[in-house]
Amino acid sequence: MGMNPGSVPPGSSVPAVVGIDGHDGTGKTTIAKNVAARLGFSYRRPFGGETGLALSRAAASGDTDAVLGIGAAALARAMDLAGEMRPVLLDRSWMTVASLMDDDEFRERWTLWIPTVLCWADLPTTLARLALRDEPGESLALHRHYIDRYLAIARRAGCTIVDTSNRTEDDSTAEVELIVLELLGDADH
Repeated sequence: MGMNPGSVPPGSSVPAVVGIDGHDGTGKTTIAKNVAARLGFSYRRPFGGETGLALSRAAASGDTDAVLGIGAAALARAMDLAGEMRPVLLDRSWMTVASLMDDDEFRERWTLWIPTVLCWADLPTTLARLALRDEPGESLALHRHYIDRYLAIARRAGCTIVDTSNRTEDDSTAEVELIVLELLGDADH
């Protein structure tokens, strides 16, 4: 099956759920929180805390079965936790799982397609934003890899890409808000 989560295959997506994804430092968490608050959506972060660490460990060990299992379970749990409070805005989605695997294997085995918007920023912008955080730094090569990886995945999948480089938080939030509403088919929300 071809992968086009920008316009999700009929019958294979979860209604009233949109993901906002991207590499660290792209503004995705800030934008996701802003959009969820502005629209009154439930905000969920499926790969936060121990789940994110388990996903990273599985990817580092090359255990694609675990990457797929942890990823699908975390997304399903995040949607379940939202309960009846729909729509749901996810801070990371299937694209995070895809970024940790071989493209062909991911496309062949993944089944939980959620419409997803990519927040993307160029390398200098990403590095400048990450420098403001009180977190251990990763290598320049790793950041370059994931910036390019997310962009390639989004393009291949037909997802909307929002370049947050050198843009204000308000401008990026407003753009993503409109895209989310369009993905949900509710431009008049």
